[in-house]
Formats: sequence, structure tokens, C-alpha cells
Amino acid sequence: MSYVTVKDIAKVAGVSVNTVSRALNGKPDINEETKKKVLEAAKKLGYISNRSALSLKRQKSYIVGVVIEDNANPFWAEVLKGVESTAKAYGYHVILANTARNYETEAEGIKMLIERRVDGLLISPVQEKYDDILNLKKYEIPFAIMGRHVEGLDAPMVYDDGIRGGSIATEYLIKQGCKEIAFIGAQPYNTASSERCQGYKKALQKNGMSVKDDLIKTGGIEIEGGYNSVMDLVANHTEFDGIFVYNDLMALGVIKALKELKIKIPEEVKVIGYDDISYSSFICPSLTTMRMKKFEIGEIAFKMLFDSNEQNKDEVVLHSDLVIRESA
Repeated sequence: MSYVTVKDIAKVAGVSVNTVSRALNGKPDINEETKKKVLEAAKKLGYISNRSALSLKRQKSYIVGVVIEDNANPFWAEVLKGVESTAKAYGYHVILANTARNYETEAEGIKMLIERRVDGLLISPVQEKYDDILNLKKYEIPFAIMGRHVEGLDAPMVYDDGIRGGSIATEYLIKQGCKEIAFIGAQPYNTASSERCQGYKKALQKNGMSVKDDLIKTGGIEIEGGYNSVMDLVANHTEFDGIFVYNDLMALGVIKALKELKIKIPEEVKVIGYDDISYSSFICPSLTTMRMKKFEIGEIAFKMLFDSNEQNKDEVVLHSDLVIRESA
């Protein structure tokens, strides 16, 4: 494949290669008519700038790498929108690596992005272990953690206050008259799930209610996880009249299971999720949930790397808001 060069543009425009370079790079020391002629020639020839050559010259790639579990997940899709929108405003492009919540895939993705000489990394870690992230120190590549609170990891991070959010969600169910409230969460090492469970326990204890181990289910994270957890509760003859779910995707599974079991929502069991993904207001019944600042997570994480006003911040903690709908 043959690319159009600055020499080709210079020949068509009838100017020097140096003049073409100044026009394409927006230098002020060039006649407006000449600049216009050069740009028209470049457009006519279909010129595409050589970013690789520019990166070598400036020692910057103007690319940021993003490592998340699944950009098809509506939650992470919104976070990614925040990253991409902010990156565009700062003149950066984004390369994405999906991990599918697998540590080896995460490590391979980070390695691939380093090989591409990205200027920085935004990571939502799988959290099974952190060796791959700790190794980033030796490469001196700036990075930030998105959507997870990791104690002891020396890196900027932006995350939601899950303890506060979990407490608000559970308090709401208690105020709605629920006496036996289940918590359905993700894997135990998932800090977001763990903190929301802490908030759940905190609210129960505050209201004089005991924390019952048989009402706490962990292990899943997608729709199937919520569905299977409800089926386990019922199979074990565990009584419940309220369910606080780690995220909205799992809450969809919870609602599906309750419908199959002919359990009325919210009359017999009230359900509250977390995230407020786009589907939450359209399902039946519509889902009461905690609305996270998803776009802002991506926006702030990017700025932690490249905006001088945000670079000195070690942590940014966001607060979610209760959105009341039909399910509770």
C-alpha cells in the first residue's frame, strides 16, 4: 500500500516540503493563501498524517490504554464513554483491552498496550492479584485505577463509595418494611461488592437487625449470578422479603428468577440494584437502584493522568444517588 507523502503534496501545491510541513502542523509563519492551497492539495490526494513518525519525534504516542472487564457491559460502556470523550478533548486516542475478568488476559492486555507505547493506562483490575499492575512501576508509565478501591496500591484511583451506597440501599428497603433482606454480590475479592456488602451489614446493625450468613450470596457477577442466587435461597428454604443486589445486571437475573417462581415484585419481595444502567428503567417492573456517576469515573480517571489540576489527587471518591422505581 502506498501512502501520500508531504513530497506528493508539495509537488501538487507547487511549494517546498518545509512549507507543506508548516501548513499541516498549523504553524503561524505561513501565508494564509499558501496554507489553504496546501490543505486543499492534501485533501484532494487523500493525505493521512503519519502518527508513528510524529510520536517518534515528540516521544509521545497521544494514545491511552484502557483495561476493563467487558465494554459490552452497559456499566463499563458508560465509563468508556467518559474516557473517550475526555481523551478526544485532550487530543488523545484510546486503545481498549477487555479482560473478561481473567487475570492472565489482563496481564496480556497491559503488556500489549505497553508494547504500543501508550502514554498512560486506565485499569479496572480483575483483583485476583495485582502483580501485573505492580510491575508497571518499572516502566514508569502513569496509570490510574477506575471503579475499584484497592487499599495499599500506590496509584491514583477513582471509585464509588460502596459502603455509603450499600447502606443507603439497605436503609431504603428497611424503611419499606422489609424484615429479611438478602445481599447478592460478586466474588469475595471484588472490592466494590465487598464494600457494598459492608454498607448492607452496617444498615442492618444500625436498625437492630441481625446479619444472617444464609442471606448473603456471592460468586456471580452477570445476570446468571443473580438468577442462580435467588434459586439457591429458595432451594434452601431461606425466607426473604427484600434483596439488595451488587449490580443491575445481576438484578435483572434476580427479577427473572422471582417471576419464574411466581413471587410478586414488589408486593412480596422488593428488589434494589446498583449502577443504574440504561436497561434499568425499561424492564418490568422498573428497577429501583443506586445511580453511579459512570461517565465521571472515566472522565476523572483520564484527567488524573493528563490534567495538571487533577494529577496530584491520589483518590477521588464519588457518591451514588438512590433512584426509586417500581421494584421497591
